Amino acid sequence: MSEPHDPEGFLKIFAFKKKRELEKYCRDIIVYFRDLTTFIACCEDGLMPFMHKIHCRDYLPEHLEPSDEELNALFKSGLGPVTGDAAKTARKIFIQSPRERRYLVGHIFFTPSLEQWHFFYFDQRDLEKREPNHWQGGPHIHFINYLWPQHNAQSLWSKFVSSNVQMGGSLHIRFMGRH
Repeated sequence: MSEPHDPEGFLKIFAFKKKRELEKYCRDIIVYFRDLTTFIACCEDGLMPFMHKIHCRDYLPEHLEPSDEELNALFKSGLGPVTGDAAKTARKIFIQSPRERRYLVGHIFFTPSLEQWHFFYFDQRDLEKREPNHWQGGPHIHFINYLWPQHNAQSLWSKFVSSNVQMGGSLHIRFMGRH
């Protein structure tokens, strides 16, 4: 069975000149994994007017990084039930960290002049069908482009690669992954 897709629907995202019309369009579209990856390959091969960059990173809040003392408590606990400081460290590593860790992926498509740019990003939770997905519409990707006056390509990309990303005003677009 082949994966569903709508390449024309995806490509239309890149044609809007007015933010309001783009926002309306994105309410009803589904971006399919196959269309996104095909578009990336076409950009990489020079078949589209856009260049492409990707950045992936693992973000773990500082308070969840185990200290040397915490790790030592865990290692010294030995076999059997884990108690005390070792149990606290184990909860931090095996329960709390997976809840708060973010695996971020960002794709930016841009013209060499940076006059036009389009930025898609997501983390692992955005792709979940249920909790911990924060959007009631289900699996999705975030989208911002050059029509957002508070952003420009260089500062947006710099922020994405260097900090815990919360891009204000991004659109949520339904996303259908490989499964």
